[in-house]
Amino acid sequence: MRRSLVLSLLACALLAGAVPAFAQDRAGTFEISPFAGGYFGGRLYGNTVVTTTPGTTTTFGFLEPADDLTYGARLAYNVTRHFAFEFDWTSARTDLRTPNQFVVSPRNLRVGRLRQNVYEANMLFNFGRRRAVGYFGLGAGAATLDRTDAAVDPMSRTRLTANVSAGAKFFFTPRVGLRLDGRYRVLDQQSDSGSRSCDHDGGCSDRWNRWSYNGELTGGLVFAF
Repeated sequence: MRRSLVLSLLACALLAGAVPAFAQDRAGTFEISPFAGGYFGGRLYGNTVVTTTPGTTTTFGFLEPADDLTYGARLAYNVTRHFAFEFDWTSARTDLRTPNQFVVSPRNLRVGRLRQNVYEANMLFNFGRRRAVGYFGLGAGAATLDRTDAAVDPMSRTRLTANVSAGAKFFFTPRVGLRLDGRYRVLDQQSDSGSRSCDHDGGCSDRWNRWSYNGELTGGLVFAF
């Protein structure tokens, strides 16, 4: 009986200590988040000469990066319980393909590879507490685009980029949890002289198109300290 009472008191003490730990204010703490997930390519604008068949070249107003894997890491500092600064690096390597709406045989032809490395600074606005913390974010930075392989000329460019994000963190312990993140990103292409704007039906104009875009859905662990 005495042993059962002692064990019960110890269990109550542990639970009492655990509740404040999960309810703690995370202001002044750092978080590291390695992650991986899906990259969803949009359109990469800029006049590109592509060798579609031996002896035949075609100029495209844009190419379409295929969906593929992305990975990276994030480092955040919680200024307050509701606001954090974050720096991240994201990398993806994907196929470049011709647009479906252009009459090229075969359709959606693979013409090269694209390596995209993105370096961003973000502002995160947190809500919730205890085990689950939701957030939305705004960020900006630079994206390095390396185009290689096959039917397109090699090219490396660095472009300004901006993103909006939303996600959630679920803590198993006060220091370790799971993070899920969704992100929509735009890249400034204005400095590509001669780039063209193309609509969804494949019609192109001679004016410059300023923005290219892509997105990602990722998940990974988060470590707080």
